[in-house]
Amino acid sequence: MVRMELRAFFEKYPNEATCIDEFKNKRLENGLICKKCSHNLHSFRQTDLKFQCKNCGNRISLRSGTVMENSNLPVRYWMICIELLTLSQRKISILKIQYLLGHKRYEPIWLMVQKIRLVMRNRDEKYWLRAYSEFDAEFLEKIDKIVKDKKKMTA
Repeated sequence: MVRMELRAFFEKYPNEATCIDEFKNKRLENGLICKKCSHNLHSFRQTDLKFQCKNCGNRISLRSGTVMENSNLPVRYWMICIELLTLSQRKISILKIQYLLGHKRYEPIWLMVQKIRLVMRNRDEKYWLRAYSEFDAEFLEKIDKIVKDKKKMTA
């Protein structure tokens, strides 16, 4: 996934419809399999935001099987929150996210952030560094100097 500036995000996704369209395309790109007949071709029903299997007619919700399942929050909230959490170097408070989204209630935003953080943590656990780390000699010298200076100050 390519990271973008927040300004560019709002230019690319100015409203709920563009967010839904992007999410729909990502789901189709990742492959959507019918739970009834295992068919992989679907059409999208804009009226109720569901995929319909072209083989058996079974319908699958846009959010089904995703972190957004069972949420009534707009898809745009989810995309903005994911963007904020991935762009932020430090933790961002849920109250701040609630304020930025302009949402009245805290609880749904809290639940959304917890779900996103869980998914991000599960993803990160897959990519632990298992090899060795390599440090620049100059970096290690600077660390040694800092440690020695701190010892002199405390002595």
